[in-house]
Amino acid sequence: MAAVANTGRTRGWLGQGESARRNGAWAVAQQIVNVGFAGLMSILLARALPIADFGVYSYATAIAGLGVAIMFGGIQALGVREFRTPSAHRQVVLSALFAIREIFALVVYVTFVSYTAIFGGSGVLLPTAIAALAVFARVLDAPELVFQADLRTRIPAAIRVVVGLVFFVARVVILLVAPDVLTFVALFVAEQAVAAAAIYFAYRFIDRQSRRRTFESKYTWSLFRSAMPLSLSSIANQVNLRADVLILQAIAGSSAVAVYSAAAKVSELLYFVPTAYMAATFPALLDLRARGEEADYDRALRRGFASAFYLGIGVVAVVVASADVIVGVLYGDRYAESAAILRIYSLTTPFVFMAAVLSKWIVAEGVLWVSFLRHALGAVAAVALNLMLVPRYGPEGAAWATVVSYVTASYLFAFASSRTRRVALTMTTAPATEAAAWVRTRTRRGVE
Repeated sequence: MAAVANTGRTRGWLGQGESARRNGAWAVAQQIVNVGFAGLMSILLARALPIADFGVYSYATAIAGLGVAIMFGGIQALGVREFRTPSAHRQVVLSALFAIREIFALVVYVTFVSYTAIFGGSGVLLPTAIAALAVFARVLDAPELVFQADLRTRIPAAIRVVVGLVFFVARVVILLVAPDVLTFVALFVAEQAVAAAAIYFAYRFIDRQSRRRTFESKYTWSLFRSAMPLSLSSIANQVNLRADVLILQAIAGSSAVAVYSAAAKVSELLYFVPTAYMAATFPALLDLRARGEEADYDRALRRGFASAFYLGIGVVAVVVASADVIVGVLYGDRYAESAAILRIYSLTTPFVFMAAVLSKWIVAEGVLWVSFLRHALGAVAAVALNLMLVPRYGPEGAAWATVVSYVTASYLFAFASSRTRRVALTMTTAPATEAAAWVRTRTRRGVE
């Protein structure tokens, strides 16, 4: 990628950055609050709306989330890496990010609304067309990557928490007064737009140079080409993640989507923890790699994989033991079928958690096409298995297809290439070696 000379301020224009751990804590805290709001509202909607209407809402917002994730997937980590480069001109980088996001937003909007018009059915077309507008709203929050790069996640985190609280209250009021699917879909888009605009204007207020957008077509094209492996990877990953809902809607309809989404939402509420923490601590990992501190770098990866694995196992144990109670308390008797789906779905958790660490290793090592390979394998498995299992087993078939595709994309693929075999062995052995080290440390302290 062509370097762009920096004629303005470089790293740290927001002031002294926080520690990686504190930065990660801010990211996780923000995700806990906002995902908590979203999860609680999903539960309230499931209880208040007819099952088919909740299925429509779940499908429309899932499509919107799919589009946003694809728009972000190829450029987020690279954007942070560019902002961490001392020689980079930040306004050039930011202008390139805006341009690339705008292109992706248009493409994904047209693609997913067209797909819904053909396969989703008329009942979900309008809600999907509205919800998918969120991709255009999220173009504005590109400066959030600057905050992440400077370890100042608390600024966008605080904005998202405040906006999330305001819209949560608004939804509750509407839920009590006049619940309507289209209204809730519109509020979903409005929340994305308000939060993104607030982050954008906060950035402009803090950094006066941000008012001069400097566009360099050569650099933008170079960044776009560098992002393509991750962009294709993101598309494949989202097909892997969302093929279940897309195929369920086309084959079994909105009620099946509602039952499945109720179970998936419970599991997904916890997925953000390792993802948010790794996103916030990623700059520190990059610094270890750049300074050649291999021992500390390898230790951070081992600890990351081990922590992710054991946290995921803990989640599985709790969910398998109490799925009936969880579903009964959260959704009521109408969603009793979701308990079996939840037990199956929870088996993905250790692999999803470890994948959050793996994805950052891929970027840090620069093996970007590996990301596409792993998600492509997962996507092929997801589509094939959903097409095989959903017609016969319905939502439970979709859950089993998800488990197999996640394991394939997050772990098994790594043994297929010499470039990734080392990290595959690290993923395999880290839980045992880190546990043994913890036991030795505890034993030594006990003896002393």
